[in-house]
Amino acid sequence: MTDSRPDGRYQARGVSASKDEVHAAIEGQDQGLYPGAFCKIIPDLLTSDPDHCLVMHADTAGTKSSLGYLAWREGMGVEVFAGIAQDALVMNLDDCGCVGALGPLLVSNTIGRNAKLVPGEVIAAVIGGYQAVCDLLTDQGIPCVMCGGETADVGDVVRTLDVGCTVTARLPRADVIDAARMAPGDAIVGFSSTGQAKWEDRPNSGMGSNGLTSARHEALGADYAAKYPETYAPEVDRDLVYCGSHALSDPLPGDDRFTVGSALLSPTRTYLPLIRRLVDAVPHEDLHGLIHCSGGGQTKIGKFGAGENGEGLRFVKDGLPEVPPLFRLLRASTESSWEEMYMVFNMGVRLEAIVPEDRVPACLDVATECGIDAWRTGHVEAAEAAEVVIHAEGGEHRYAI
Repeated sequence: MTDSRPDGRYQARGVSASKDEVHAAIEGQDQGLYPGAFCKIIPDLLTSDPDHCLVMHADTAGTKSSLGYLAWREGMGVEVFAGIAQDALVMNLDDCGCVGALGPLLVSNTIGRNAKLVPGEVIAAVIGGYQAVCDLLTDQGIPCVMCGGETADVGDVVRTLDVGCTVTARLPRADVIDAARMAPGDAIVGFSSTGQAKWEDRPNSGMGSNGLTSARHEALGADYAAKYPETYAPEVDRDLVYCGSHALSDPLPGDDRFTVGSALLSPTRTYLPLIRRLVDAVPHEDLHGLIHCSGGGQTKIGKFGAGENGEGLRFVKDGLPEVPPLFRLLRASTESSWEEMYMVFNMGVRLEAIVPEDRVPACLDVATECGIDAWRTGHVEAAEAAEVVIHAEGGEHRYAI
């Protein structure tokens, strides 16, 4: 039976862009001080200071760690795991940054491994990768401190390696960026996930750390399934396992700076240095929201589409940039629909600022200062219910949230 959902192929591999079951499971939980914020924010229970609040966020690199394992086994070098650590850490840090938490940021890492397959040199590379990101951000004026963690040998549970961490921050309530302030008439500014930011030492393909379950299976060929059965779930239909046509070492079509493998493993960019400049350039009352286009890709913003008075918001994206080469390859590999692509992947934009129209130039200037491309990618309208409408490759794509 064909799955008719927009992310049907993604769902068939045991993952979800919408995470409907997860949202249903937590529906009854307290939503914190700012229910419309990008992350849950709670009172400062550590000091009982009514003027401050706390953010604690946990995430992992997801199945990108399985791809890192495969690449390491294929000879790409243990340093790929430093990038996996960056993936896990940035997925936490940038979510926290979207509510205004810009340090000090406290990091605790959690590694689960199959010790029969993953030796100590890999663990050392992961921990070194965490520290490198913390050092970079501290040098950028965003204090980030490693606080230890746990490495668990859980081969009965984890096939290869699971890399995750938890980040905690304390911030003034006056600094909180609350996405509930997004309103009709606002503009959406999108910041590129590709290129090379001024704090990066190499170009970025834009991959990030979402959609890797689809990305590696759609791009890479069947030989990897036979060689590394530990890198995929045996419950998945074999027609969806490494069903692409590429090797890790193949040049990336359209961008000869990358191989297919290095493009897929391109470490997730942190936008915290950009956000730090943005909060200085745009008055706090005009920074209505920051959205990290992680799980859900270009539809992520729709999760925050309920206005302060309960009305819905429609997010119209009619100015997205040209689709980067990596995402073109992923679609061409198995002819996934454009509708699914925009729902699963960031498609070249992984951070959005929602601001009044007259603040767009300031956002674009900050991006230029950081060496990152940016565009006015859309606007916000009133609607009966939350909705994302994308006008891009493949025509119009509508997503009811």
